[in-house]
Amino acid sequence: MRVKPAVFFITLLILAGQSEAAFEELEIGVASQAMGGTGVVLFGAEMALFNPAAVAGVRNRTLTVSGRLPFSKIDFATCGIDGAFHLSGRWNVGLNLRYFGGDLYNEQMAAVTLAGMLTDDMSFGLQPVIYMASIADGVSEYGSATAMAVNMGFQVRMYNRWLLAASVRNPFQARLGESGEYLKRRIDVGLRYEPATGMISALTFSRDFNGMRIHVGQSLPLGLVTILAGVQSNPVSISGGLNTSTFGIALKYAVITHPQLDLTHQFGVTCDF
Repeated sequence: MRVKPAVFFITLLILAGQSEAAFEELEIGVASQAMGGTGVVLFGAEMALFNPAAVAGVRNRTLTVSGRLPFSKIDFATCGIDGAFHLSGRWNVGLNLRYFGGDLYNEQMAAVTLAGMLTDDMSFGLQPVIYMASIADGVSEYGSATAMAVNMGFQVRMYNRWLLAASVRNPFQARLGESGEYLKRRIDVGLRYEPATGMISALTFSRDFNGMRIHVGQSLPLGLVTILAGVQSNPVSISGGLNTSTFGIALKYAVITHPQLDLTHQFGVTCDF
């Protein structure tokens, strides 16, 4: 039961092509980015775009408002809203909204996730996503396009402290507009080890049109504050951040380096109710 999904997704990881891809990086997930982009093995509504199965572990209604400032440029800012709530039985529903750009060019994304526990140890998530892009000439709309894709993923807990996870984004190679430009297709596989509550070590591998990437992340809880750190390859970047939570409200911040460009900043506020 646990081996077959892992073999399937690892095979996809090896075989995934390197076709051209549309759209900016619209995933925010502050904790994931601070931990080197290891969101496939993390939990919560924010992580649904990294792995739809991450929503299955949400116990309360949760809402996150977050932002991403790539290379410290306000013109490239991405805004996001992530939420999740219990649906019925072992199933939860998640909603993720993203907006990138300005009046002349912008991208929007809306994703709805259905995720649940198939067994006591295994969760699965399915996520239809709608992408929209719009270009204007300063006076009127120049052109716009809409496309729909499907993402899916699973997480399997092993020996209480270990977690195996994998996700595939756009496996059916949806295209955008008359040009037929591919939406990003990406495969993620990872392991998570949690020797103590909140102390997480993560190792993940991802493959998209840029090739293979390796991601390593670590979280260390220190009272009300959790320190986050990570590194990833292709290109090599180092990341770090802080997460503090009290009275059901969590404040999060992440910073990511780049070999040639300025720092990328991310921030978010989460409320559980």
